Amino acid sequence: MQFKVRIIDIEAGRHEIALNEQEAKQLDVELMDRVKVKRLGKEVTAIVTISKKHIWNGEVEIFSETAAELNLSDGDYVEIQGTSRPQSLDFIKKKLDKQILQESEINAIISDLMQERLSDVELSVFISAIYSNGLTMEETISLTNAIYNSGDKLQFEGIAISEHGIGGVAGDRVSMLIVPIIASLGLKIPKTATRAISSASGTADCMEVLASVSFNSAGIKRIVEKTNGCIVWGGAINIATADDKLIRVRRPLRLDPESLLLSSIIAKKKAEGATHVLLDIPAGRGSKIETVEEARKLAQNFRILGAKMSLNLEVIITDGSNPVSSNIGPLLEAKTVLEELENKTHSTLSEKALLMSARILQMVRGTNLEDGYRIAKQQLFTGKAHEKFMEIIEAQNGKKIESSELQPGEFSTVIKSKKEGRVTHVNNAGISRVCRFLGAPEDKKAGLKIKVKAGESVNEEQEIVELFSSSKQKLEDAVAQFDRNNVVEIEEIIIE
Repeated sequence: MQFKVRIIDIEAGRHEIALNEQEAKQLDVELMDRVKVKRLGKEVTAIVTISKKHIWNGEVEIFSETAAELNLSDGDYVEIQGTSRPQSLDFIKKKLDKQILQESEINAIISDLMQERLSDVELSVFISAIYSNGLTMEETISLTNAIYNSGDKLQFEGIAISEHGIGGVAGDRVSMLIVPIIASLGLKIPKTATRAISSASGTADCMEVLASVSFNSAGIKRIVEKTNGCIVWGGAINIATADDKLIRVRRPLRLDPESLLLSSIIAKKKAEGATHVLLDIPAGRGSKIETVEEARKLAQNFRILGAKMSLNLEVIITDGSNPVSSNIGPLLEAKTVLEELENKTHSTLSEKALLMSARILQMVRGTNLEDGYRIAKQQLFTGKAHEKFMEIIEAQNGKKIESSELQPGEFSTVIKSKKEGRVTHVNNAGISRVCRFLGAPEDKKAGLKIKVKAGESVNEEQEIVELFSSSKQKLEDAVAQFDRNNVVEIEEIIIE
């Protein structure tokens, strides 16, 4: 049947169209069924929604992604016909029934995902089935390969290093120190980073304070050829695309099954062109992985999967029970990075960067850890890492900048302790929630400064946290939410 196009300027996150009820019946399609939409030799498979009142006979409403795919304008005509349900739905049901999927079946699911043949509901069932029933290592390998092959691939001449942390720890901008340290030693270290999903800042959000982070594959190769390193947003390049689609569905569900975590990270590292990968698993109260024993099991699975994907992969387990930096939020974290590189301060952040850089040098050059640490420290303390970081910033269309030039949001307030006692915990999750109320990461100047550490004694009315925002209202909202988020837990020394 022929239909006149009316474009809806809404991104549905998939191919989707809307028909009126009567013409849907003529096509023998129901809500969430699939149809083929064709025009001038192009076609897509789209999910159907149905309207009882708002769509005229002979018209179809097409969401913006589908319109762009078919190069449609309002008033164009398209051919629409019904199509069969994808066989991959049978494979999703198979996993729901706790059966093991074959490689061809996993490939079919990812293929249909990429071609927009599966609805969000169907993908949610697939993710839930993995969450409930798990995947074997063979299934995880198949899923990793399918995700790896779902997009473009970067390639670099010789050794290419990737450092990655699984996240969950506030202020952990260690990558922004490791990249210039390692790049200043003549080694290639392209870093594709994420934006924050539920935290105060991702590495890409932080780097964006200083330089552009959105580059295509050719742009990344150009930057790395010039400077040996980069810190860019992975979402701007078409690598391991299936993973981004799965993350979009997983995000509202707040489900992060181990098999999907494994396949997501390893597929992306492989697609980024890495030959050597150092993976950081923070463990401890308030982080993604609560215990060292859990972290060890996860580390072993990463090692097995990395070997199967022909990656030289090392895994370290670090303390994730407390923030790595006292300054949280995109601008405040960028400021801390610059202060470390300018040798104005040296904290847990730079110490962790030096230790991880030593591990990298051990991997790629066979240097022992003591010598690797000394070499990395020399690059930091002599200013060579800072010089390299400025080169990377300029290559990414930024300008040289000093830490003193970065100032947080104009509205601020100090939170004081309501009692005398000892700080027992600084809560990563609570920090993230308060920073989101302040406006981070969209407001780059929003964030907070933590003025105490776990184990310290505090007095009543002592300053414990300072909040910043570019919005007076958001600052007030964050203050109202502060206590219920347990950012700083204080235990009274004298109870009665």
